Amino acid sequence: MDPIIEFDSPHFPRHPRDEELANTEEMFGYALATHIGEQLSQRGTIVTGYIAEDWGWYCEIRLPETAIAYGVVSGTEAGFIIHFIPHKPYVRKLFRKIDVSAPLAQLRDVVFAILQEAPSSSPPRWTEG
Repeated sequence: MDPIIEFDSPHFPRHPRDEELANTEEMFGYALATHIGEQLSQRGTIVTGYIAEDWGWYCEIRLPETAIAYGVVSGTEAGFIIHFIPHKPYVRKLFRKIDVSAPLAQLRDVVFAILQEAPSSSPPRWTEG
């Protein structure tokens, strides 16, 4: 199982860019995705793109040899779910395995700290996805 963060906050409402998502009536998360990205930037990590996917927002961070990402989504009834990509501590590129365990762990920790500081209805919590 992959660790995900559950987060509940009314302070990150639907944004016009959420219309780019596949299920626009049910899904949103751009406001929180960009909030996390802005906070990461202040800490020295740059999000290179916010991409609408069929499951939510894919927020990419380039590394020298590959990329890692966090994903953000919320439904109309549920709070936010933040997950991390890749789901394994490595990525394959051609015939190599690239270890991303350290930057991925750091991303998880920093995103959790950002959410602890964000306005919310309840504190963020780790769960298995």
